[in-house]
Amino acid sequence: MQSGISQSGRPFTVIIAENSKFQSKQLQQILESEGYQVIGVAETGKELIDLYKKNKQVDLITMEIFLPVMDGYATFWEMKDMGVLPRVLFISEENTPSVIKSLLDAGAMDYVVKPIKREKILEKVKEVMLRIPKVG
Repeated sequence: MQSGISQSGRPFTVIIAENSKFQSKQLQQILESEGYQVIGVAETGKELIDLYKKNKQVDLITMEIFLPVMDGYATFWEMKDMGVLPRVLFISEENTPSVIKSLLDAGAMDYVVKPIKREKILEKVKEVMLRIPKVG
């Protein structure tokens, strides 16, 4: 069975926030190959906030820190302020341990440092989908 399909048979939904069109396409192909349903791709933090407001029931958001307009860090905190934080998996070029730790401490589910590798992404996403998001 594909890891992107829930036990009820419904595909898990994902929003990708990524500043590189190439990398967002790559992520989308990796996830869709496992049955995940990518319901939106945001190129800026602002776009992500708008997409999230329309899709509050989304199962997972993958996020780059280096987003234009509003970076992933600020976007994450803004989403946190909206109430229930969805599952957020950072997939980023940012690799500063203190940044990673502060996001994980604040409720991000996991953090993958690029480059994007298919097996690593699928393994992390699968792990994240088994966890329950923290509230508040």
